[in-house]
Amino acid sequence: MADLDAEFSKATGITYSKDLTFLFVAIGLLCAKWLIMGKIAPLDFDFKHEPSNESRIADKEGKSIEDKKSKEELDKIKKTIEKDKDIYTDEGYRTVFQILTRPVPYDAFAPKEFPIPGHLQQLSGLNHHAYTLGHDPILGYLFGPINIMTRTLTYKSPGLETFTVTEKGNRIYGRSSIGEAFFVAWKAFKADIKRLPAAVAREGIHLYSDKTGKTGLPIPFLSAEKAQELIEKGWNSDEAEKAIKKVTGALGKDFAIVGIQFAVSLLINEIIKAIHMLMYDEEKDGDIRLYQVRTRKILLTANCISSASNILVATGIAIAAKNPAEAAKRFDIGGFIATIHRLVSDTKFIREIKQEYLKERFAEKVLSTDFNWLYSTN
Repeated sequence: MADLDAEFSKATGITYSKDLTFLFVAIGLLCAKWLIMGKIAPLDFDFKHEPSNESRIADKEGKSIEDKKSKEELDKIKKTIEKDKDIYTDEGYRTVFQILTRPVPYDAFAPKEFPIPGHLQQLSGLNHHAYTLGHDPILGYLFGPINIMTRTLTYKSPGLETFTVTEKGNRIYGRSSIGEAFFVAWKAFKADIKRLPAAVAREGIHLYSDKTGKTGLPIPFLSAEKAQELIEKGWNSDEAEKAIKKVTGALGKDFAIVGIQFAVSLLINEIIKAIHMLMYDEEKDGDIRLYQVRTRKILLTANCISSASNILVATGIAIAAKNPAEAAKRFDIGGFIATIHRLVSDTKFIREIKQEYLKERFAEKVLSTDFNWLYSTN
């Protein structure tokens, strides 16, 4: 078996001049691919985003936009009802007109004479976006309309502490509960179903104006303390959205480049394989299965050398530039994937051919052996 193994290795070795020529051509093409693509289509990996408020509008400008949009929404509601006076009918609850024209209650602050529980943050113009659920970009669409319809403010806290707010002056003046707010909102909705769409519209308008303001809205699903900490560093929901878009954009571009790298590697491999098989000569090359193994070895060796060379060159560039990011941009990731694919598929193919070859050659050896000496006598 040791002799047969050595025989297989010799028959499938890349020692023929034709095979060596194909090997060097394959290495040259694969290396040229990542050298060229590294110049014309380098990977990006540019995920860094610095928050900036230069393009943000002032609070007064945001307020005017909010008032304008609220009036437009009010005009739409007026057109859907027979009498304009219906929007002024209170029935004991806030009217549609009040919902759309008065300040939202979660912009309220507590006067000095009204004590806020010690475990809750005192609200101010700098922190109320992070600490009130009405300003949450996602949860705000649930709690915001409830607060607007019932003139309440709900803290972003485990207990969802809720407070009542004055109609005039927009000041916190008493304790309530989130359960009571939901109950009152439900009764107000049943009394006039227009209150809910008006409150939802008002919520959306207010969030839009605050989103583009200097402070911006808090990043959702974070604790109030963490959201406030990030706001103070310039990070809000709008900046987080920009950062996500930048990351997804860079990833999309990089995935496309990696896909091209992989496709070109496969194309080069298939071209080399096809031409090498076309040059098969049964008399000179013997068993076609062994010739196929030689083809696979050529491709496997070429891909491994190309990937190793890419790592060395990219690392050298990064060291010279003193910038590790430069190495990442030069990596032939698609080529690495193609190399791994070759390692798996070619190794499996060569192993199967080798097992088949050894079985057949072993059987031939056994059948051709003369065993008459076993029966000879002295």
